[in-house]
Amino acid sequence: DAPAGTETIGARTEHLEIAKSANGGGEGVVQRIEHLGDQSHLHLSIGDRRLITLADPDTTLIKGDRVTIRYRDPLYFDAKGERIGR
Repeated sequence: DAPAGTETIGARTEHLEIAKSANGGGEGVVQRIEHLGDQSHLHLSIGDRRLITLADPDTTLIKGDRVTIRYRDPLYFDAKGERIGR
């Protein structure tokens, strides 16, 4: 439900909700998890694209898990790169 005129959606780590897919579907696959003490880097493949984001250090995700990815209050930008407010 992006605002009219949206050309780009920006999503920081806190704007992503990543969860193990309940039915084996999902948009992405966990490629690797780097545990770094108080945080973990989550490496995902989404089709032919790669995404690296932060995850809770206690995540139960493992390599090969299929995941769903949802935006949570992302940022929206128009064709000029100007932020569109909500």
